Amino acid sequence: MLNQINKAFAKLDAEMLERQTAWALERYDALQKIDRRDYDHYHLLLTARINTAGGKAWYREMAYTNKIMLTEYVAKNVAKMIANRNDRIVKALNKKGVTEIPEFTLLHSSNGFEGAFKVADCLVTINTILAGGYNIQCLHQRTLVKVKMI
Repeated sequence: MLNQINKAFAKLDAEMLERQTAWALERYDALQKIDRRDYDHYHLLLTARINTAGGKAWYREMAYTNKIMLTEYVAKNVAKMIANRNDRIVKALNKKGVTEIPEFTLLHSSNGFEGAFKVADCLVTINTILAGGYNIQCLHQRTLVKVKMI
């Protein structure tokens, strides 16, 4: 079942990795351009750096690495998100008693991924929303998976 999901999402997953890597490298470059002489207090400098990086976790990753290490970190992060999404799809299908699925094609829109596919007597819908909290995490995608019997 996981093989069919991986195959259907392969193009989208590659696009997600490309977008996330480009975003992180852009933020890295912007972070390097911040001049501490432009800030009167360390707190203001740190706040500007965290905001530029996209949050505290991204700042910690960008401030103490180079572009190669950052690219590797992004790849691991995206791979983890993909694995979590796929695991959620499998678990949702298993809850409905589906243990095998045929090959399928995922339809998605340009704002992340949105799609639906039929499996056995189930309709699986995947919606992606933007999520993120103030001072907690950067803006990121959250995937919602729903399975309905049809």
